Amino acid sequence: MDNTYKSDVCDLSVSLVLFQNSPYVITSLLHSLLTESIDVEIKLYVIDNSPSTFLSDIVYEFGGHYTSNTKNSGYGAAHNKAIFNAAPSRYHLIINPDVVVHSGSLKKLLQFMDNNNDIGVVIPRVLNQDGSDQCLNKRYPNVLDLFIRRFMPSFLSNSIFENRLRRYEMRDVGYDSICDVDCISGCFMLCRTEVLKKIGGFDTRFFMYLEDCDLSRKMQTAGYRTVYFPSATITHYWERASHKNFKMTLWHIQSAVKYFSKWGWKWW
Repeated sequence: MDNTYKSDVCDLSVSLVLFQNSPYVITSLLHSLLTESIDVEIKLYVIDNSPSTFLSDIVYEFGGHYTSNTKNSGYGAAHNKAIFNAAPSRYHLIINPDVVVHSGSLKKLLQFMDNNNDIGVVIPRVLNQDGSDQCLNKRYPNVLDLFIRRFMPSFLSNSIFENRLRRYEMRDVGYDSICDVDCISGCFMLCRTEVLKKIGGFDTRFFMYLEDCDLSRKMQTAGYRTVYFPSATITHYWERASHKNFKMTLWHIQSAVKYFSKWGWKWW
């Protein structure tokens, strides 16, 4: 795809934050995102929180702008660096490295946003590697739901709290139809750039986790909808890192405290 400017405002700017990711994963994402033949101007901005710059060659190969952070500033802060320094655009895509965008999906999402001016951010259908749905749409969290999902053994949570988790993950609504979502997943957030900048991007007090839910609420507070659009699809090679790493578990807890302190403590 030709990423040169045709006007003062490009169609789409993209921010991608890296931290010691696999070169294969990055190449797969960028190939799926940037090589589809659609009439869209895309400017790619990569912020690398890694301690080295070994991924820079891949970014340059795809015509992206590369910035190496001197330290790991966190997910939201790194994305903000791209959001507020990118070339002017109509839409801005916040995307995770472990994603592959399916053919035609980006065009569908952009057309959907063009036709719905009241939407601030949209997310596509997110699939596992086997083609099953990742239930990433969420209602506003409360302390009990976060505790169940993070600390309770699955054989208990899936039996005793099955109905509760179904509601939290919006499985009661289902994943086949367009719907408004309280909390949009940060793995792929297509945002209206003007609104994204107006609300200040991500709250940098969140180092990692719940920054996407916070951003969703800021969009809604500004009067814009946050919407799920299942006609567009991506595959997300997702690993629940906070379940495997004690440091990430602590970040998750810290973010939860910051989230509830900001938006109000809801215990159940």
